[in-house]
Amino acid sequence: MKLDWLKKNSSEPQQSNAVLRVIGDRSSGKTTYMASLARWPNADPSSPVQSVIPVNEAGEELITKAQNLLEQGLALEPSNLDASAADVKDYTLRIALKGQFSWKNAKTSIGSQLVNLNISCKDYPGEFFADLLQQTGNPKLQDYLDDCLQATGIMFLVDGNSRRKDLEYVTGLDKFLTALDRSDIMGGKRRISLVMTKCEQSELWVNRHKPAFLAEARFPQVFRKLQTWQQMGAGKVDYFTTSAFGMLGNNFPEPNVTLLSRGRDGIAAVIKDPKRWRPFGLVAPIYWLCTGDRHKELDKG
Repeated sequence: MKLDWLKKNSSEPQQSNAVLRVIGDRSSGKTTYMASLARWPNADPSSPVQSVIPVNEAGEELITKAQNLLEQGLALEPSNLDASAADVKDYTLRIALKGQFSWKNAKTSIGSQLVNLNISCKDYPGEFFADLLQQTGNPKLQDYLDDCLQATGIMFLVDGNSRRKDLEYVTGLDKFLTALDRSDIMGGKRRISLVMTKCEQSELWVNRHKPAFLAEARFPQVFRKLQTWQQMGAGKVDYFTTSAFGMLGNNFPEPNVTLLSRGRDGIAAVIKDPKRWRPFGLVAPIYWLCTGDRHKELDKG
């Protein structure tokens, strides 16, 4: 991955820029993930994350969605399938990490400086992934794939509760990776993170700190496909667990969600208690996509 290190003098934050694309089917919660990240509610004072700040108008729109919909116990509207690749919302956010949590491979000592992760992230509608299974030669689909070639990192989001869709996911992923590899200019430097969402559900929560184990257990065919892609030198892969809504309580935690439905596609849910809304694991995959390193404190939540 090509990283832009911007450091004009020792008093300025050290920064890393990344261009990301978020893919996954409609049930994976891509926009909810992004809105929760932008809102960053009830931040834990001990978190490595100091702040998440929207940089452009689309980023501001994410916060508005979080406040007007998610915090009211409502679900977000689906992304617009009719949009062209050029019209898909490009969310730009700045994630400031406290200096003492800087990445280990930094070439300079940054003391107590902040570290900024500047990300530009497009969130494709869920049908984009489904269309990979059924459509070939679709100009809009090709535009989406061409746009993904510009990304330094790909976030592949799956609802951790949708294990019965493993075969569909791996078929779509195979076509996606084939299209990337056919015209890839990254030369094996691209990173792909498999991000399992909605991990506040108890069967996922208990294994949240073992994301690779969970990925292999829940989505064995997707796991093998990604491992093979990595072993062939096409790029790097890692695995993450997240929850956009988080848990309630400490001693006997329960999901901070009101469950609307559960089925083959996974679950649909809204926030139960907005006042205690605290997401889990949202920044960890972004940090890895930007730096190539796991961050132990971010992996904790």
